Amino acid sequence: METVVDEPAWLRRGSWLACPVGGALLGWGGQALADWIASLPWFPVQGPFRLLHQIPQPWRLIGAVVVGLLLGVAFAWFWAWDRLIVTVSATRVTLERRERRRRIDTPLTAVFFDDGKLVLLGENDREVAKEKTDLSRRQLAEAFTAHGRPWFDEPPPER
Repeated sequence: METVVDEPAWLRRGSWLACPVGGALLGWGGQALADWIASLPWFPVQGPFRLLHQIPQPWRLIGAVVVGLLLGVAFAWFWAWDRLIVTVSATRVTLERRERRRRIDTPLTAVFFDDGKLVLLGENDREVAKEKTDLSRRQLAEAFTAHGRPWFDEPPPER
């Protein structure tokens, strides 16, 4: 038996919708502000806004929305690609990220969060793994303790 800790399904699926829609809205807002920003002589970096201002409508709107949409899709893809999935059992911990699967079969002496990173210590307090993650601490703690793994709410004192 094993426990898988991953981002909630609504977040995994929702990111593929929210990121492109958000990017398209930012593209629309950016092109809408281009005329105003190009009219401000004190505003830094006038070049891109003046260039955007010269493109006639509706091409400016269509182009800005499409570019924003594509950037949103790219952001959603990177988010999915960089996602950490932790699988815990009594004999193994598996960490999956970026098409890479790392199996940890060694006995663990401590598992904890340190500065936003999941840390696994093996024998002699040797660091076996350290992965940045936004996964729920509570879910990770429950998964590790359910399988008899030594979870610490704070980093253990160094020996």
